[in-house]
Amino acid sequence: MNSQRLEALLAKISALRIAVIGDFALDFYFDFNPNTTDFSIETGKQVQHASKTKTYLGGAGNVAKNLACLGVQVDAFGLRGDDVFGREMEYLANSLQINTLQLKSKIPLDTPTYSKPMQAGIEQSRLDFGTQNQLFQQFTPEIIHELAIHASSYDWIIINEQFQIPLLNQATFEYLQKYVGEHAIADLRSLGQYATNTLLKVNELELTKIIGNTNDLEKAIKNWVAKRQKPVLVTLGEQGMVYASPAEFHWEKAIPLHGSIDTVGAGDMVVAAFSAARASGANIQEACLFASLAVHVSIHKMGETGSANPQEIIDAYHATRN
Repeated sequence: MNSQRLEALLAKISALRIAVIGDFALDFYFDFNPNTTDFSIETGKQVQHASKTKTYLGGAGNVAKNLACLGVQVDAFGLRGDDVFGREMEYLANSLQINTLQLKSKIPLDTPTYSKPMQAGIEQSRLDFGTQNQLFQQFTPEIIHELAIHASSYDWIIINEQFQIPLLNQATFEYLQKYVGEHAIADLRSLGQYATNTLLKVNELELTKIIGNTNDLEKAIKNWVAKRQKPVLVTLGEQGMVYASPAEFHWEKAIPLHGSIDTVGAGDMVVAAFSAARASGANIQEACLFASLAVHVSIHKMGETGSANPQEIIDAYHATRN
């Protein structure tokens, strides 16, 4: 892919409409100091200090954010609570021009939120809200129904699952697959075995659980795909990524790293960038290179689930050619 082709793809990406359905969350970062000399007058207990609060879209929201930063029109399909975190999620999505008409606010739910105390740039033990909503799947049919009705109007659909009690379960995911067709990708924590009609994205750990011994990685992936009879996209960290289907195999090597990196959300970046490239007409090799450039940009942004905009991707492309 030359620079003219890259810019042509980016121009097409800006005209795309992509739906993201799944587990939307809020990432809430703050600097945390537990060692203070302050004590509460009311309780007599030590007061711990927090500062420099930052919020980002997480989970399926991180995928939606990455698409929006690439210039895609994104429609979000999911759930949030009617609480302070839910209102912040809505605000962040709107600031990125993500359509939240189908990101439904439900009063019984706590908005899924990953509260992340940071010390010296290192994430400490999280305090999670709403990731185990017992009523979550009560509202799933409403979300699924809306996407099924409008599925044909999208250039691509991304399916995300990451909560212990997710938006989707086996039955609703299998139902959804009837409508999304081949222009879709699923990134799933526990439902991967049911991705019988959809491109499936897995990471290295998930791959090991599926195929076991990975001494001959290429052979193992090809054997797995031969059994699945559907394509897979495998992210391998510093080894890059692999796309494999019954008819095609491509291993995109990772771009060499420079300086400090933060790989949180890197898989979401791959899903978003690969999807945008494929939906814009890129072939597999072009889509994998595009995703590699995007994730290279994103992981060099510290203390956040990084993103990549078109100019940053162009700059990264030229840097790799020098």
